[in-house]
This record gives sequence, structure tokens and C-alpha cells, in this order.
Amino acid sequence: MAMSILAVIVTVIYTSFSTTGRNVEQAEARRDRTDLARTLIAKLSDDIANAYYNTSMKETVFDAKPSTTTADEPRFDSIALTTLTNWRKPASKEMDLWEVGYRFEERPEGKGKVLIRREKREINKDSTPLEGGSDYEVTDQITELRLRYYDGSTWVDEWHSSSKQKLPRSVEITLIQADGSSFLTHIEAGR
Repeated sequence: MAMSILAVIVTVIYTSFSTTGRNVEQAEARRDRTDLARTLIAKLSDDIANAYYNTSMKETVFDAKPSTTTADEPRFDSIALTTLTNWRKPASKEMDLWEVGYRFEERPEGKGKVLIRREKREINKDSTPLEGGSDYEVTDQITELRLRYYDGSTWVDEWHSSSKQKLPRSVEITLIQADGSSFLTHIEAGR
């Protein structure tokens, strides 16, 4: 009889610890996904808030486009811009101004997309905008990235500084993760 009672008690305790362990793991995974989203949105927001475009400098750009024009498909928008967020290396001839881009690439195995950040540290009159730089893989945990641009009267899904001759007033960032979590923010561009 005592052994039966002891077995029931041990089973209840084990089940309780097991359930608690799973709940802690799920909470940590959710926190990690939220931290990833916040970090990505903060980096994008910083780059956009410090965007720089000058019509007399052909090497400055703000070029953004949606991945699709179909409303029911997930979007993996891309953006490339010159921004004043460069952390210069000591004793380098770099400027605060650099070109940064975000785009998605298909995984080689065909298992989803990965967000790539491109950084081009040296900008001069001989450099071609939107070319060169170094690519860095950011994450494969994003299932959708939508960017919209406000011109002062309407929201649009695409922005090209070469045709608009200015920066958008505001940018809306919508980020959706694999678990369905959605994050939305608005940033004033280049203010």
C-alpha cells in the first residue's frame, strides 16, 4: 500500500516538473522571438529615421519595393537607403553616411526565406548606388515584412528617390514571425 502511494506521489511530482519545464521552454522561446522582432524593428527604424537623400548627390538613395503586387500573398519587401548610422572604424576614412539594404533570399534547400542585410561602408562619387558592399544573414524566422511609405497625402507600397526626388515622410513597418506574432510601427524618415 505504501509503495502504491509513493508511486502516485512520484508520478504527480514528475508530471508537475515536466509541465513546468515545458512552460518555461515555451516562455523562453516566445521571449527570444519577441527580442528578435524588437531588435530587427529597432535597427530598421534607426536606419530609416537617419535616412539621407540629397538630389545633388547621385550616390544617395532611398529605393524600396514590395516583393509582390498580389494582396493575398505574403510580402517580403526590400529596401536600400543611404543613412547616417555608420559606426566608423577607428583611423578609417569612412563617413557617417553609408548604404544599407534589406532583402530576402530563398534558402538553397527551398525551405523558406532568409533576411539579408547589405552594408556598403564606402560611398564616393565613383561608387554605383545599390551595388557592392557586404551581405550578412540576419534571420530566417520572418514570414512577412511589409513596408509602406507616406508621401504627405497617401500611403504607397513602393518608393524610389530617383523619381520622387525626396524621402518619404513616414514609413510603416509590419513584421510577422513564423508563430503568427505581428509587430507594427511607424517611423519618420530622415528627420
